[in-house]
Amino acid sequence: MKLFQRIFATFCAVIICAIFVASFSFWLVQNTIAENQFQQRRTIETTLMGSAISAFKVRGEQGAREILNEWRDNPVSENVFVISGDLVQDILERPIDEQTIHTAREFALENPDSHLAHIEFDRWGEEYLFFIRNWDSQQIQRLPSPLFIPGLELAPIWHEFIILSFIILVGLLLAYILTNNITKPIKILGSGMNRLASGDLETRIVQQMNDRDDELSHLAAQFDKMAAQLQQLVSKERHLLHHVSHEMRSPLARMQAIVGLIQAQPHKQEQYLKRLEGELTRMDTLVGELLTLSRLETSNVPLEKDNLALVPFFTQLVEDSQAVALQNHQKLLLQIEKVADTASLPANEGFLYRAFDNVIRNAMAYSPEGSTITVKLYQDAKNWLIDVTDNGSGVDEMQLPHIFTAFYRADSSAHKPGTGLGLAITKHIINQHSGKIIAENVKPNGLRIRFILPKQKKLAESK
Repeated sequence: MKLFQRIFATFCAVIICAIFVASFSFWLVQNTIAENQFQQRRTIETTLMGSAISAFKVRGEQGAREILNEWRDNPVSENVFVISGDLVQDILERPIDEQTIHTAREFALENPDSHLAHIEFDRWGEEYLFFIRNWDSQQIQRLPSPLFIPGLELAPIWHEFIILSFIILVGLLLAYILTNNITKPIKILGSGMNRLASGDLETRIVQQMNDRDDELSHLAAQFDKMAAQLQQLVSKERHLLHHVSHEMRSPLARMQAIVGLIQAQPHKQEQYLKRLEGELTRMDTLVGELLTLSRLETSNVPLEKDNLALVPFFTQLVEDSQAVALQNHQKLLLQIEKVADTASLPANEGFLYRAFDNVIRNAMAYSPEGSTITVKLYQDAKNWLIDVTDNGSGVDEMQLPHIFTAFYRADSSAHKPGTGLGLAITKHIINQHSGKIIAENVKPNGLRIRFILPKQKKLAESK
């Protein structure tokens, strides 16, 4: 059974049960009220008849007549009769059929102690029959039903049937509307999932929810968020695959050419093997950086962090890069402004070292001989700030926002060696440390990469 049918059947069952319970309760209340009224009326009737008998015993027929006349304004008096034996009629001349009188007389003779029918004799021996109308009936008369349609000439039971049928139809209509209101978003969500599973990553369903503001609309919003993230992830994978195939094609082509040269010129084998080794190293570096980038992009596990002393960390970082700077005839300077030697930051030292090393090596690669690369460590109220500034040609302003994208190569780096992954890896590492990285040109020439790392409590203090 489908979900729509289950919900609709449940609502129908609830509505029908509710109508049944309400009808039964109404019937029970009506019967209880009718029974109470019957008992009260019968008590008054028997009291009145007893008073009439007592008055008859004292003053005869005249006494009974006076009692009945005193109660004439009470509708109950219409149900108490006194029949004269000679005339066989009511002493107040009210119409009553002879069969009822005869039956009441027989009952009175058989039940002399009954309060419903009783025979008395006056002083001259004339018989008088006292009885209550419907004395032989214990059936409760049902009260008039409030379920009544004005102007419809039908028995009361049909009025009730029509009204109850109308209530059931309205209830079923409301059940259908409510069920459809619940299941329609689920159908939309299911359709969206099918389209997404078939490869339509543009699928979005929030706009089909008709401005709903409930749990189902929130679920649709989460679906759209998931679809957008999935689309972005697939786009990244396709982009990565495209660039990987492009980057791999060149070294593979060169390696194939080198192998051909070795076969054609065996006497230069050693020279060509060195070139082949260089291409293999390049491919190994590319694969390693691809694995690192993939791990940073797809891993949901945060990096393991320890308290990292900032001053010793950057001192060692700059010291490690001095050999390359000397080889390039460059100067690499470290400036530390108003940062205590005990300053620390929760960080993954290995990854953070790689992030800064990538930027420093880029700065040295794109700066001319005799230039100075400066690494500056300082702080503001909330963040640690690190600037890496070179004296190179800078980057075109239109290209600055894209230099942290994987495989993006700015015009200034067109003829420089590299994989195009270093700055992308750096950005992901800084993001994993809740930081930011910004690139900007400086005057008169050069590029500044600014790292912004928020100050955080030490790990020992936060535990």
